[in-house]
Amino acid sequence: MEKYTNEFGKVCFKGVRLDDKFNVNMFHEIDHKFEDDVQFAMHTNLGSFTVLDRMTGYGFGVRDTETGYRDTDKKFWLASGMQDVRLSESETFRDAIDWIKSRSNTCVGV
Repeated sequence: MEKYTNEFGKVCFKGVRLDDKFNVNMFHEIDHKFEDDVQFAMHTNLGSFTVLDRMTGYGFGVRDTETGYRDTDKKFWLASGMQDVRLSESETFRDAIDWIKSRSNTCVGV
């Protein structure tokens, strides 16, 4: 597995295999976000993983954490409702992807 910066200035990893150890330290915080949001991302040759902690539109002071996964075919899964893949205890990238897909409730492979 090799870390590099792509042409858009994003930190990425190549050579990642599904059975490689899922490492939450590979996430980096996103700079461009809404004021109260906290967002992290990890970009790999397997796809991109995102975690967003944000204020919802469903009431004053209500926050949600959601995890997204976009695969290499540009299909997207979103697990909302306090779902953070970094806390999932997934052992491999395959486990993390399966964890996200099994909890997706907003976007399911669209």
